[in-house]
Amino acid sequence: MKKLLFLLRKEFRQIRRNRFMIRAIIAVPILQMLIFVPAITFEIKRIDLAVIDNDRSQASRELVSKLTGSSFFVVTATPATVTEAESMLLSGDADIALVIPPDFSRGLAGVTTPRLQVLADAVNASTAQLSWSYITSVIRDFNREVIISTGMIPANMAAIRTGSLPGISVSPRYWYNPKLNYKYYMLPGMLVILITVIGLMMIGFNLVREKESGTIEQINVTPIMKWQLIVSRIILFFIIGLFDLALGLGIGWLAFNIPFEGSLLLFFACAAIFLVAVLGLALFFSTMASTQQQFLFIAFFFVMVFILMSGIFTPTESMPLWAQQFNLVNPVAYLMRINRMVMLKGSGFSEIMRDMAMLTILALSYLSLAIRAYRKRA
Repeated sequence: MKKLLFLLRKEFRQIRRNRFMIRAIIAVPILQMLIFVPAITFEIKRIDLAVIDNDRSQASRELVSKLTGSSFFVVTATPATVTEAESMLLSGDADIALVIPPDFSRGLAGVTTPRLQVLADAVNASTAQLSWSYITSVIRDFNREVIISTGMIPANMAAIRTGSLPGISVSPRYWYNPKLNYKYYMLPGMLVILITVIGLMMIGFNLVREKESGTIEQINVTPIMKWQLIVSRIILFFIIGLFDLALGLGIGWLAFNIPFEGSLLLFFACAAIFLVAVLGLALFFSTMASTQQQFLFIAFFFVMVFILMSGIFTPTESMPLWAQQFNLVNPVAYLMRINRMVMLKGSGFSEIMRDMAMLTILALSYLSLAIRAYRKRA
């Protein structure tokens, strides 16, 4: 026990002497929470619209007015031809183009078939789909109003569709995120990324730096046991990881008013298990690297794979079967799911018990792998 305490004092002194690491421990959570959480979003708040109005009638002007009256569309140009609109899509000056044919108003009057053409920039498929959904919704409302105003449906049906008479009414109720605030979805995931990067990078660089300076050889010739050396390193960065998690959570609550519905104790208990897994992986990677550059390459590769496949942006259920099977050994995926369930849904131990058990198995496995891979030799 005395040897372990001696090693812990040595690790804390090294951290205290390294001013850059102290700054990183404080600055990284603050910058990551304040920059990434509001910046990374799949919400579409502005769609640049180009309108080619070949009809130039009152009906076409009313349709354009209805589009600009929504909170999404901004008419940035009114090109004269479809070719000009396609050039704007190519240059990125417009996200979507609406082509109104010359017989649009006659089509609404029943003389011809009413037609509209929509050209969308689909480089980003999700943005194109949402833009299409928004514009079709506005056009559908406009079409309903035209039909009602022209008397093309019975008066009683018009009353039902406008809500004057009782009919089928669908009222959505959004659970766990009633305001559909994307920050609520992103912040629990960013907390996972925060402690992953802090835990994996810092402990790995610390050990590899000692390899380069030769300090590790002096420690290896001492009567200190291998498990004592590894545990002393894990305890220090375990505390740092939990501190950064608490700091990031506090910033999220103060800056974005993020709700926390579940148990704070359960939240930190799961994070503690996760940190053991991450620190075990970091120690294992450091045994394979002789320089800091080598460790950075190995750690960066695995961190990117773990994060991108964890469900931070897309649900893991939408991934191919092989990707879902890979996530069985991905600790980031488990904590990503646990954080969102505990913070937003208020889930208890019974709801996350399976994920917590798998995370514990991974933590013990990765820690054992690190202990077996470490060779205590001069």
